[in-house]
Amino acid sequence: MSNNVLSYREDELIRRFRAGEEEAFTFVYDQFYFLIYQYCLRWLQSKQDAEDVVADTFLKLHQRCEQFESTEHVIGFLKTTSRNACLNHLRHLRIKTDKQETLLQRLSRQEAPDFEWTEVQEVLLNLVYAEVEKLPGKMKEIFLLSYRDGLKPAEIAKRLNLKVRTVSNQKTNAIHILRAAMPEYPLFLALLLLLD
Repeated sequence: MSNNVLSYREDELIRRFRAGEEEAFTFVYDQFYFLIYQYCLRWLQSKQDAEDVVADTFLKLHQRCEQFESTEHVIGFLKTTSRNACLNHLRHLRIKTDKQETLLQRLSRQEAPDFEWTEVQEVLLNLVYAEVEKLPGKMKEIFLLSYRDGLKPAEIAKRLNLKVRTVSNQKTNAIHILRAAMPEYPLFLALLLLLD
């Protein structure tokens, strides 16, 4: 078998790519990396962020290599996946910036820092996340994407390839489980609402 993927027709390249051959994947990677990287860099304005998104995009491509029927499908997947990853990254930055701005405004309005309340929140938050670690895998992931990362149910559903209803149900179930696990902390729900 030749070591040069360039000597194969497209159908042979796709056959080898679908079979998971590293040589075929490397060829696809070399052909499209720069195109996807430039696209991401244009939107994210950060070389590191663009590189991270591109790496994740190609990892997802590699994990699904058996699904592609043609190079057009590969290109379409790379464009769609990298675009969605850029959008998610930018949304996350916006949420983070909005939360930071809210905290800054709250802090500037306070005459003296309320360290006791901060300590209580920190202790309670640590207890909450200790219980979160015990949740079933998908439920835990949905809970963290919602409360830690600030994603809406529709965004989580899209990211995890689930129905929005499933995400909402899992989120509600997680809160019930956590509430039952921590009955001695009536402020638990209030803290969750603050995190949301």
